[in-house]
Amino acid sequence: MSQITNLAYFYERSRKVRGGRSVWVKDSNGENRKNVLLGGTILNPNKGFGHLWAAQLVQYTPAEGCLIFRSFEVSDAATASATAIKIKGDGFSDAPEVGMFLMAAPANVNTAGAYVKVTDVAYDADNAEFTITVAAALGSALTAGTILVEADAAADAALTEPTGSAKVLVPNPNTFIEADVDLLPTEGYGLDGTANYSISTVHDKEAWIVKMQPLPDYVLAKNRSYIKGIFWI
Repeated sequence: MSQITNLAYFYERSRKVRGGRSVWVKDSNGENRKNVLLGGTILNPNKGFGHLWAAQLVQYTPAEGCLIFRSFEVSDAATASATAIKIKGDGFSDAPEVGMFLMAAPANVNTAGAYVKVTDVAYDADNAEFTITVAAALGSALTAGTILVEADAAADAALTEPTGSAKVLVPNPNTFIEADVDLLPTEGYGLDGTANYSISTVHDKEAWIVKMQPLPDYVLAKNRSYIKGIFWI
């Protein structure tokens, strides 16, 4: 006996969520667009199911690969001793994941700062908010609106505890993801550790800042646009 099953999955995107065509600045005379030939492997992929948004920033380095720039906006103030931090789950901040190393984004890209390892993630749908548990306190207070980014924990040679000091993982975001894309896991689910993603990104495009991920000062300093509200790289 044989059985045929038709499976359909529907996903509805809220207009409040970033991504899609509305993030790009449109021009009736056509758009500029330069692509990165060949592209590269994602060097910091999600472990579980993930998503890349249109206009998400990426650091592309020829012959090395691509680092996804992820950013998270703190929704409630947290004390220096807090091991639970609330961040926005509004669809603009990225979704945190267990195992990530996070730090408060510095104003200067060359400034090192304390980072912590995420050990648990809980999502509150009613308040559109993530609560992340970290392995140790960050050691400095966080105000609502503070932007967290991934830290380059691998560069911290003294990493013996779940906290340390490092610079940002993605110091030079220089290209965009052009269109929304869902990502399958790279760990677990029976995978043997060989899964990887290769992507090709674009640049010389303009996006509405209000529809992008949270942008810290060191990233905004790269903006080539002189028009308020538009980010151009």
